[in-house]
Amino acid sequence: MEHGIVLESVWVAVGFVVFVALVWRKVGAALGGMLDERSAKIRADLDEAQALRDEALAELKNYQRLHREAADEAKAIVKAAEATAVRIRETAEKKAVAAVKRREQQADAKIKAAEASMVAELRDRAASLAIATATEIISSKLDDKTSLALVDKATAEIEKLN
Repeated sequence: MEHGIVLESVWVAVGFVVFVALVWRKVGAALGGMLDERSAKIRADLDEAQALRDEALAELKNYQRLHREAADEAKAIVKAAEATAVRIRETAEKKAVAAVKRREQQADAKIKAAEASMVAELRDRAASLAIATATEIISSKLDDKTSLALVDKATAEIEKLN
């Protein structure tokens, strides 16, 4: 009996192996198809991911280029603004210096006009005082005829001065 059990076990093992081989052939083909499908899907996903990555890198480079250009433009604007500020400051300084000189000249002109006015007024007063004093001295020491001749002579000389 032991020999029969071993023989039966061998036939059961051979049947099992044949069954597994047949099932493997059918299931293996289906399983291989499923794995091929999954592999193709994964490959497509990887290709799409690579394309998206490349597109993102291109956009990043474009953004970086735009950022550099904007930074360069901002630097140029700042430089132009600084140059304009310097020109405005220089112009303002020149205008201020010119205004100060103009005011100094106006003040000098006013001072000279006031001096001239004062000198003229002092001359007029001195002349009036001299005439009044001379008239008083002459009229007190001279007779009428001589005094009139002197007054006429002095008046003529004063008129020549003016």
